[in-house]
Amino acid sequence: MTTGAFPEDPSGRRAVVVLEQHDIENCSRKGETQILTDAQTHVLIYPTTEDNVGQALTNILGAGLNCPGTILIQSPFDLDEYVDAADASQQFALAKHTLLSNFCQLLGATRVSITQMEIITNGSVKTMKADGGRLVATAEGNLEVTANDKLCSQLSLVDEYEGGEPDVEAAEKLLRFSRLGGDPNMKSLLQARRAEGNPLTKRTLTVNLSTEANKNLKVVGRLQLPTATFGAEYASAVKQTKEYTLTLELLFPGA
Repeated sequence: MTTGAFPEDPSGRRAVVVLEQHDIENCSRKGETQILTDAQTHVLIYPTTEDNVGQALTNILGAGLNCPGTILIQSPFDLDEYVDAADASQQFALAKHTLLSNFCQLLGATRVSITQMEIITNGSVKTMKADGGRLVATAEGNLEVTANDKLCSQLSLVDEYEGGEPDVEAAEKLLRFSRLGGDPNMKSLLQARRAEGNPLTKRTLTVNLSTEANKNLKVVGRLQLPTATFGAEYASAVKQTKEYTLTLELLFPGA
């Protein structure tokens, strides 16, 4: 934990807690200090008075995220980007899907389409299928209802491209800069599309959109949040766990 200058080392700011000075003093006085001592959490004092801010803090201030009584989570795909912890599960899942679609575009895809999505919320599983340009879930009596998860309204269910030869160098660069070089689906796609003589034309795959984000979300999960500072509703929202899994169909030239 640091309450001084914003850490240059990304591992010391995987979570950022925004507090006013009197909140910090109240936590110390009441013995609620666990949130102040976590090694991977930085306490950002509001208002911020730092003069020489780095890129990460510049991004936080520019997005207006430095609101007292909030917790920010570091993006697993860009260590200088942050989102409010209450929205992190959905926002990081959306970011990974967008990166995957862009990756397939660089590999020459003609179509990337979502056929199914599963959401696991605190152990409960909901399955939705793509139908008529929307994701629908089956309710009681086999009635299909539009899924109400925030991510469902943000996902692009179908991306279509002109298609072409794979730009392997650009695809590798995307993986490197978005920290997705270890994703097995992306590594396999890259290998299949770079192969000569018998290129991949179609693939159906299942992708977990939450694998990378969950590592940072666990940092917040272990924090003991004083409800007097954060409020019971917000504290509950940031503790809720959601995991998103997509089934996609990818088409390449020749399919």
